[in-house]
Amino acid sequence: MDAVVRDTEQTRKTKQQQALNSGLSKEDEVLPERQRQPTRTKDQQVRWQPPSTMKFKITFDGVVFKEEKRAGLGVVIRNHQGQVHASLTENVALPPSIMEVEALAAIRVVSFEVELGVSSIIIEGEFEVVIKAMRSEEESLSTYGHLIAAARQIMDSFSSLSFTHTHRQGNNLAHNLARHARHVSSYLVWREDVPPQLQSVLQADFG
Repeated sequence: MDAVVRDTEQTRKTKQQQALNSGLSKEDEVLPERQRQPTRTKDQQVRWQPPSTMKFKITFDGVVFKEEKRAGLGVVIRNHQGQVHASLTENVALPPSIMEVEALAAIRVVSFEVELGVSSIIIEGEFEVVIKAMRSEEESLSTYGHLIAAARQIMDSFSSLSFTHTHRQGNNLAHNLARHARHVSSYLVWREDVPPQLQSVLQADFG
């Protein structure tokens, strides 16, 4: 009798599990909860966030133009109201790796800040590895370590400096400025503005 009860109980549990699995995707069935990849929904909701009063936030990005063997750098500086202080797009020779492209963009960020006389800033970018290297006090032994070291020398002159990481959706304007470099021979700077073609991207940050 006990054997029959246990068998019935096991059958009931098996059917319940099958019913549950029928509503799951293949990936859900294979991967335990803790191993599942997060959905893109949260990333898609990320938007540029303004800095606190009296600070500027500088976002940057780098892109590769493989066929032309060039790279584009994009930088934009905004205040706590989201107003553009300045923006930059620059076309440079292609470094050996995308990380070096991002490191070059980081150097352009800090040198641009010095040119504009901005000293209380937040630097924000997509490549977390580069952001961590710039934040760290230890020497970077990576292939782009010399670029990080050069950026740090300039950063010593700032009165207030911090770093944050964002996702592409929170960095669209800098990314599009980097892409825009394909259309310039060297570099262009816009004071208190962005290129006319990117006005819609700027406005989308507040949509």
